[in-house]
Amino acid sequence: MMNNNYRNRYYRLLAKYKYVVQYTKKAKTLIIRLHNSYVRLKQHYFKTLQKAAYNTKTLLEQSIKEKYPLILDHRRRVVYISGKLLDAMEMTKEEFSSSFYIDLLFEKYLPSNFTTTDEQTIPEFHFPIMLQDMSSLGMITEQTTSVSDLQLHPFLHLGISGKRVYNKQKKLFYYFLSTRDMSAEIELLYYQKSDFFIETLSATNMQLLHAQKTIEAHKMMLISLVCSLVEEHNKETSQHLQNIRIITTYMIEEIYRLKLITKAPYETFQYLKDIAYTSVLHDIGKVHIKKELIEKRGDLTEIEFKEMQNHTKAGAAYIKKIILLFQNDPSFSSYINFLKIPYDVCLYHHERWDGKGYPMKLAGTAIPLPARIIAIADAYDAMRASRSYNIPRSHDEAVTEIRNCSGTRFDPTLVQVFLNIERKLEAISY
Repeated sequence: MMNNNYRNRYYRLLAKYKYVVQYTKKAKTLIIRLHNSYVRLKQHYFKTLQKAAYNTKTLLEQSIKEKYPLILDHRRRVVYISGKLLDAMEMTKEEFSSSFYIDLLFEKYLPSNFTTTDEQTIPEFHFPIMLQDMSSLGMITEQTTSVSDLQLHPFLHLGISGKRVYNKQKKLFYYFLSTRDMSAEIELLYYQKSDFFIETLSATNMQLLHAQKTIEAHKMMLISLVCSLVEEHNKETSQHLQNIRIITTYMIEEIYRLKLITKAPYETFQYLKDIAYTSVLHDIGKVHIKKELIEKRGDLTEIEFKEMQNHTKAGAAYIKKIILLFQNDPSFSSYINFLKIPYDVCLYHHERWDGKGYPMKLAGTAIPLPARIIAIADAYDAMRASRSYNIPRSHDEAVTEIRNCSGTRFDPTLVQVFLNIERKLEAISY
């Protein structure tokens, strides 16, 4: 009897066990199906999310581009320009990007205060663009008999407004610019208040700006040629020289904005721009130094350091030869003030504000302005770059070091200039 009870209980438990096993298998299958469905649903969700994000981004970009047909960044690059605007200006994107109009926008109209990253509104301003070569428009000649012989106002007159926004992720200031064609109202004013001489002068001014841009391009090409030859000897990378020019350009723009120069050898802004152009020549004297010494890793001996210091005098000597050559030719004498800039940069860019620099131990404002500017630019780039004799520092560390050297190594006024524009330097890649 007892055995029958145990047997019955055993069979009941066995039946329950089989039921649980069968149920577990079904549950497991169901769980697998549910998991697979979850995975597929999750994948679909993320694809939908990505597509929605892409569509939102595309719509946002499209909306921005429709509202702002011209977008620039603080490095004077054309981020976007609409085809409709290019057609109206009768230019390609490449032509507009390399034209003097970009310089004119940044130098005369767009916000130049970089002490804040807050969004800035750009009030509307009048911006004329010459549509075609004036040589085809009946300029004043001996055969011109009347005003009607001239085709007046070959300009597209734009009203430009917008905003400047700082992008923290990309470390760039962006200019979002909207445009409207105000040619009709401008031309009406011209007809009401003037004759063809105003247009002739306007066109001539545009031609002069174009010629100036061409001259500056030629300057840069010649300077770049010299730098490429120097690069072969002292291994200064083209990126280093480009960085020096960029940093110097930002500084001279701030100097001009603050009106810190009361007297210059020639037109103030052109003088400042020439400092930026020639900044890349600061170390041309290193071609006078042995390559083994330039490429040496680790600290220099006292004798080696004195030899290295000679690169300042050697660089100045090269420029001096050109100055003497130009002095002997009256047709080139007007360029001597320009050549004095790289001469001062080469000779004095290692002088210190406290008089403890080299080679002349000049102090304070006795150090020429171009050299004081390049001293800061060169120091920042040297700290940020990867070189054999130092460990690269972060942007903030380099800025802190320059701030700490104000009044000792560097001109305090120029240090403040540097601090005003340091946000723009974060976009430089190292």
